[in-house]
Amino acid sequence: MRTSFIALLFALTSCTAKQSTPHGQVVEVVGSDYAFQVPEKIAAGPTVFHFVNKGKVRHELNLFMLKRGTTIQQYLDRRKQQKPAQDLIDGPIGVLFAEPGSRSDAGLSADLVPGRDYVAICIFKDQPNGPAHYEMGMYALINAREPAVAQKTAARADSIVGLDYAFEYPATLGPGHHTLTFENRGKVRHEMVLMRLKKGITTDSVLKVARTNGNTDALIDDAPGLLTASPGQKSAGRLEVDLLSGREYTLACFFSDSTNAPPHVALGMYGRIRVTGSPGN
Repeated sequence: MRTSFIALLFALTSCTAKQSTPHGQVVEVVGSDYAFQVPEKIAAGPTVFHFVNKGKVRHELNLFMLKRGTTIQQYLDRRKQQKPAQDLIDGPIGVLFAEPGSRSDAGLSADLVPGRDYVAICIFKDQPNGPAHYEMGMYALINAREPAVAQKTAARADSIVGLDYAFEYPATLGPGHHTLTFENRGKVRHEMVLMRLKKGITTDSVLKVARTNGNTDALIDDAPGLLTASPGQKSAGRLEVDLLSGREYTLACFFSDSTNAPPHVALGMYGRIRVTGSPGN
């Protein structure tokens, strides 16, 4: 649920490949309580994923590429044993979120590699002590097969860079469609979570409320998605998002360097993008 998700982050104290677009094929993934509807095989090449939640609880579409020779069962077994599984993943693509009965505000694009296996998984829990959704069957394997979708002209992307511990990013963007990429130039693993604030709300006002342990969730419209990257790497996926005119979006990293370390956002790893001007500017 979004309340616990956002509160934690700001604690400073049947799916088918439907069509082709300028960015490649479009795949709509449908989530229910508790499963994904997704093709087992899709064409390799440029692909944009969208996520529809037909369930009664909040779900995520978390996509990543498995290492060659690794099975989804090996990954799930590692997770169930509560052991690190990062070494079984070749590249995280990104995460989309959707409330019950709604569609994710953002899309997730990536250039799928022929012959590789990708995993869709939801790691949310309905209750803090309950099972994760993937433990109830909410995961799926997707194989990218030949022939690949023809490469299209690359869309202009707005780059967001993560450092230890700050973001470099465009302070303002025009309304309309944007492709956001994430590069980690730090020495530790980082993520870029994108959040759309309610009308009239700024990142500074959210931080002020957070410092007094107030209800920051009431100030946030939605979290369209996130990208992650290992040190010195670029995210394999890209966020495709339609930015709303006159709104402010917050960037944040909520990873911690160790169990007892503060989240990176508490070390200053947050930012703000204001949407102004005319579409395309």
